[in-house]
Amino acid sequence: MFGKDVTAEFVMDDGAGRGRVTVFQICWRACDPLAVSLALVSRPEHPALPQGNWVAPRDALRAGLERTVGDGDVRISPDPVQGGVRLELADGEKNTVVVLATGSLRRFLDRTERLVPTGQEHTERELDTVLADLLQD
Repeated sequence: MFGKDVTAEFVMDDGAGRGRVTVFQICWRACDPLAVSLALVSRPEHPALPQGNWVAPRDALRAGLERTVGDGDVRISPDPVQGGVRLELADGEKNTVVVLATGSLRRFLDRTERLVPTGQEHTERELDTVLADLLQD
């Protein structure tokens, strides 16, 4: 089970011939099955383009397919106007909105579920490992 990652990339802005691309990356790891890492990057990197890193609960992304969820730095909601899922990402005073295709996000989440189904995120062995690490520190 460990060592398995599920990743996806979505092109948010193709740069319209300027030689730059803005990409939204999502990554889930079986060793941390409750969390999904979110990253907005520009290629090549450019300080004027949107960028940042966030973490969202996997179950919040699933719930966000149907209703508004989240608070703080990540809010997720269906976006019927654009036919997708809207992620509002806060980073200090900067706010970025990303809209992902509903089907693409659903397929990503389904791939994670095949590796670690909801409700089976923490086995007894995993909890023992976490507790041992905490007690050593």
